[in-house]
Amino acid sequence: LVSMFHLWSGNGYDSNFLTSSLAAYGAYVRPMPFSNEVGLRMLIGGAVREASVLGYNVTPLFSYYSYHGPVFRVMLQVNRGKLVDDRYYGFISYCHQCGNSDTISWDKLGQISCPCSDSKVSSSPVVSGPLWTGPLHDAAYVTEMLNLAEQWGWVGSGKGTNLEKLLKQMVDESDPRLPFGYIKLDEVASRAKVNSPPLMTMMSTIHKEGYAASRSHIASNAIKTTVP
Repeated sequence: LVSMFHLWSGNGYDSNFLTSSLAAYGAYVRPMPFSNEVGLRMLIGGAVREASVLGYNVTPLFSYYSYHGPVFRVMLQVNRGKLVDDRYYGFISYCHQCGNSDTISWDKLGQISCPCSDSKVSSSPVVSGPLWTGPLHDAAYVTEMLNLAEQWGWVGSGKGTNLEKLLKQMVDESDPRLPFGYIKLDEVASRAKVNSPPLMTMMSTIHKEGYAASRSHIASNAIKTTVP
């Protein structure tokens, strides 16, 4: 079974939005620089919670954000059986002091720390959740979509360049090593007090250092990476 869910959201976060997100999706969301990805994860997390109550488990086949609207769209695969592995249903934190992000499991609540606080319990990170913290897409499914698009002539030979670019970015984003969220290079440059480096130069350097990295389909000048 496959379900399609749509979420329309206004700009910014206010008290009404926080209350509404808790009521509709069972998640309390705090302001974070990758808020549009948080919106997708909140949507998936809400579906995970509701499906579990009914004796089903769901995983995302692909997740898509468009600034037109904006619209948050997710295609989920639904299977019988309750959620056995809850490692992808938890909390995320963001430290406004240093910019570091982390995944927080249920048993670590109350013990949240950040590298900038020497791993001591800290009050600087903000926490959102519970929501989906795993991959936003299924690489095999998106690759099949791309192959079908090529067979049907939707991409290739100068056609569908935007579609092809989007699907290839989604395949890259599906790397299970990549954490949630993304980092805008402008923020990196601001914190380091240097000129913003070219995105491909930054990714090439990250790969040479042995880390995983990909572009984000949500933000054009941002990367997803395992670099802390």
